[in-house]
Amino acid sequence: MKNFMMVTIKSDPQLGENSIFISADLFNHADYSNNRVLHLRIGKTNHKVIVKTSKSSQESNTFYFNPALIKKSFLKDGHLYGVKLTKDAIHIGPVVGILAPRIGSRSRPYGGQTRFFQELMASARKLGEICFAFYFSDIDWKKRVINGSYHSNKGWQRMKFPIPDVIYPRGKFWLPSQAEYRRRLNNLGVAILNPPMVGKWDAYRFLKNNPELLPYLPETRLVNSFHQVEIMAKKYRSIYLKPVNGTKGKNIIRVSKNKNSPGYSYYYQSNGTLYKGNAPDFYYLKKRLRPLMAGRSYLVQREISLIRYDGGLVDIRVMAQKDNRGRWELTGMACRGGKRGAITSNISSGGSGKKVETVLRKAFSDNKQINQIMETVAFVSLTAAQTLEYNLGNCGEMGIDIGVDKLGQVWFIEANLRPARYVFSMIGEKETRLKSVETPLLYARYLAGFQG
Repeated sequence: MKNFMMVTIKSDPQLGENSIFISADLFNHADYSNNRVLHLRIGKTNHKVIVKTSKSSQESNTFYFNPALIKKSFLKDGHLYGVKLTKDAIHIGPVVGILAPRIGSRSRPYGGQTRFFQELMASARKLGEICFAFYFSDIDWKKRVINGSYHSNKGWQRMKFPIPDVIYPRGKFWLPSQAEYRRRLNNLGVAILNPPMVGKWDAYRFLKNNPELLPYLPETRLVNSFHQVEIMAKKYRSIYLKPVNGTKGKNIIRVSKNKNSPGYSYYYQSNGTLYKGNAPDFYYLKKRLRPLMAGRSYLVQREISLIRYDGGLVDIRVMAQKDNRGRWELTGMACRGGKRGAITSNISSGGSGKKVETVLRKAFSDNKQINQIMETVAFVSLTAAQTLEYNLGNCGEMGIDIGVDKLGQVWFIEANLRPARYVFSMIGEKETRLKSVETPLLYARYLAGFQG
């Protein structure tokens, strides 16, 4: 039996409330018998239904439901849905719940992620999936119903949905305070698309245990005391101090030995402004950095002499995602160029997007070297994704940040389990962005058992 197909669901008031009329092609394909009792499964809801057909049925790939059953099943008349037919059940969907708290206005209920969620829901409709956004507080556990948020050409609406087959966590899913909710969802068999975010130090330790990745990891130490900073500052001309759990380039500090005088210079960004300070020796450096570090856990890392574009530092964001068969693939890659003088390349700190080929051709003239760099970037990205997944548990996607130095050496910088996609729009790669939106939904099919 074919594992997955798309069908149109139509309304027929003449049918009994728990009866489904199936077009002859699907009925024969599934090898069902008339008036057989099956389970109808949409997300974690389950209804017993009686299936029927007629040999004179002219339509193909069509189910007919009583209007009351359509409503009870959270479906819409005339819409296309994914279906998996098994010996004893009809599965429709999958149902994908994007989990994130509402934080914005009525028109932008999910702040900076609102557009992304709208794109997910539009892609889900094309793929025959049911996709909505919700938070734990929206769940009615007694009725097993969620009062979720849904976007269509009518704008944002609040609607009832079933407990989903798959949750796509995009905010505050892994908080310790929500452990009981996660346990209850797990007991219902809900699959989770991505594990919790991992700190930079744990990621480094996991990757360091893979010998294949060792040549691509810049020396890094956890700052248990300022002694580690002192060791690295003496060993390298410039180092970076990065918060273990930081994101978007926030609270990063660059420290450099002064060239023509004793002491150190240090740089940090705050609210888009770059600040510079000086310390005559390490004692004063330590004294001046402590308030900036503000009790956060940090790691110290040697500086990579990254290639530049228009005077700004450049790194490569690689989108690694799993497909509808659960296999890792690289959806796309783009360069992020920092502002001139900035100490990071982050878009959120005022950086811009560039095409990878454009940046590499400006930095290197040898086509063979450029091709080798691209191959190495792909190898490091895929190997890092697989290695982190081995240590963290099932993962559906990662944003891998890769650096290339002025000699063409490739370096792993960090991985993000909640990757943004905006950089693909910035460089005009709309198809790559749309694919990066669609791929998690295809992977959700795999997680929910619709394809494999």
